[in-house]
Amino acid sequence: MAEIIDLEKRRQHSMSGDDRTGRQEKIEVLRRVLHCSRCAMRCARCGVQIEEFGSKTANQCPYPLCSGCRQEYEIYLKRSDGKPTSGNYWYNDAWMAVWRTWLEHQQALDRYRSSEEFLKLLEEFDELC
Repeated sequence: MAEIIDLEKRRQHSMSGDDRTGRQEKIEVLRRVLHCSRCAMRCARCGVQIEEFGSKTANQCPYPLCSGCRQEYEIYLKRSDGKPTSGNYWYNDAWMAVWRTWLEHQQALDRYRSSEEFLKLLEEFDELC
């Protein structure tokens, strides 16, 4: 009976651990969404480091692409518009689906980044710093 456990101190201690865990989780979410998925120095599609910046094409992709992926993107756009492309047999319907779903994924990430909840997370992060 000499050692009485102070329950209030124990509760506060466990809550501070939860706060730290929550803070770390928020920081990790921000790191993944902002840093990893939106690096302007890497191709958004294949991840290779981009050496050429600002090269304009007639159909500029809203995401940074290396020259190889940019060429494929242009072929994708031509095929989407029903225009003839080179005779490369591997640009088939499954390849078109890959590009379409990749673009849909990028657009979903854009919507998430502009969502009210994600913007609230950014505000909370600013308060943490």
